[in-house]
Amino acid sequence: MYKRRGRQQYIASAILFVLLLSPVAIEAQSGNSDCLACHGDKDLVTTDSTGVERSLYVDATQMENSVHAGFECVTCHVDVAPASHPDGSRLARATCGTCHENAVTEVGESVHGKASLEGEALSDAPTCGDCHGSHEIRATADSLSSVNQRQLAFTCARCHANPAIVQKYHIPIKDPFTAYSRSVHGRLTIAGIDSAATCSSCHGNHKIFASNNPASKVFHFNIPQTCGQCHQAIMQEYNDSVHGVAVARGSTDSPVCTDCHTEHGIESPKVATAPTAPRNVAVETCGRCHASTRIVEKYGMRAERLSTFADSYHGLALRSGRLSVANCGSCHGVHNILPSSDPRSMIHPSNLAATCGTCHPNAGENFTRGPVHMTMEEKEGKTIAVIRFIYMTLIIVVIGGMFIHNALDFVRKSKQALRRE
Repeated sequence: MYKRRGRQQYIASAILFVLLLSPVAIEAQSGNSDCLACHGDKDLVTTDSTGVERSLYVDATQMENSVHAGFECVTCHVDVAPASHPDGSRLARATCGTCHENAVTEVGESVHGKASLEGEALSDAPTCGDCHGSHEIRATADSLSSVNQRQLAFTCARCHANPAIVQKYHIPIKDPFTAYSRSVHGRLTIAGIDSAATCSSCHGNHKIFASNNPASKVFHFNIPQTCGQCHQAIMQEYNDSVHGVAVARGSTDSPVCTDCHTEHGIESPKVATAPTAPRNVAVETCGRCHASTRIVEKYGMRAERLSTFADSYHGLALRSGRLSVANCGSCHGVHNILPSSDPRSMIHPSNLAATCGTCHPNAGENFTRGPVHMTMEEKEGKTIAVIRFIYMTLIIVVIGGMFIHNALDFVRKSKQALRRE
């Protein structure tokens, strides 16, 4: 049953509502006044099936500022009838589908809509009002709307950053809001860049599906197209790459955007913690596949790509903190990675001089003759063998000579000291 906390407050609210009547909505508001006679009372509450007390107060001012200003209450609350209300009986939810049929149909097909059909989840599955608001619904373009570009992440976070709901429904990603708010997309959105990606950009508006559903925008094979909505040139490069071609052929092992850039915490490569940052890209990003025994064996790829890079001059310099030194992307490309046999590849023999020349000006054909990623089992060329022999000989002669010189000097000085004693 409803509860009231003061007749005087109700009367004051009713008077305020009357004063706010606009000429355009005069007819509808006349009808609404019967409803607001009770629901204009801020203390009108009810207790739901879970024992939680919920307010039944309706702010007439909010209604008049909403996109539904001028609507009658019964337009949405179609089951209101004098015989059944107000007697404490529960009314059905407001009917959005009368006007928004397509949206309601899409929600019904979504993960949210299906969850609402499961008895246990009924109280948690979001309704139209949970995302759009109830009587204060504003247009999406309105920055005060809960589904506006700048507000949407906060709206979704009410459930997806709620530990109790995440645990109850075994949602695999614990707190996407925190990761998103720190990401390049989140920071741009908060800064007021309306073109920055937000939740609906990647997951959809009403037709939100689980990531294992082929219809989902974040299904593995759909992710390049989803990101390509904003990053079209990169998507084209990726689609032509060895990774994009493999994905198009149905490979679930071939990486898509989120495998390298992460899902919600996407950062610029300039940020030190980004998996695509120079310091991390070899081990955290490329190494996850190219150092994987399972993937290397499955696809017949050359092994030890990561370890041979780590042992190279570039790898050693990178580990010492020289971030300007070449990493995987410097030689193979970033999104446009192609096999070395492809004339468009940065590591095709005809392009190697230009690729190396990016860091080593005047690098010519001879500069590129040395093999890279060479393992102990692979033979080096004659030129490299001669150079290696000369370097090793010089190292032994110089270091050995210094050691012998210092040792003899130490012995001589020791003898002189003993004689003086």
